[in-house]
Amino acid sequence: MSHVTTYLERRLKLTVNPKKSQVLRCTKLEYLGFMFWAGRIRVSPASLRELRFRLKRLTGRNWFVSMEHRLAQLRLYVSGWMNYYGLSEPHSHWQDLARWVFRRLRLCYWIMWKRPRTRIGNLLKLTNDPRTAIGLGRSSVGPWKASRMLGLILTNEWLVEQGATHLAQEWERCAHLR
Repeated sequence: MSHVTTYLERRLKLTVNPKKSQVLRCTKLEYLGFMFWAGRIRVSPASLRELRFRLKRLTGRNWFVSMEHRLAQLRLYVSGWMNYYGLSEPHSHWQDLARWVFRRLRLCYWIMWKRPRTRIGNLLKLTNDPRTAIGLGRSSVGPWKASRMLGLILTNEWLVEQGATHLAQEWERCAHLR
């Protein structure tokens, strides 16, 4: 460390902050949200935690905005995130994370519809099976469990048509960066 610091300060005329600077193996290095592992560039665990936290905020049940605004904000954040981190190696959790985001969006629809009459009416518009729509609309289960059952009617494809972003497809869209 002292040799590198001397070189940077004397030769390159740079200031080195000893609190922030360190000499590490590449396998332990996290830099600008990336980590280098087995000769590959990966997204750091801290960056993935931040992504999940922000997605949770954007799909929060207590953020009372229109679905168009919510989906637009989600698209903006995900596309920016993918454009920055898209050059890293594929992560194994994209499908799981995409399913989680879609379920949270279903939860937002469920909470937005509030009353059983509204829920039944909106579900009847989306399905040809009135028995399923009425049964689900009158259900007394909590919103998170209802969001799982809503997957029968509010499919991932329908959510994408409404403007939701499919994280795994966004990752594939950034394949040219790798």
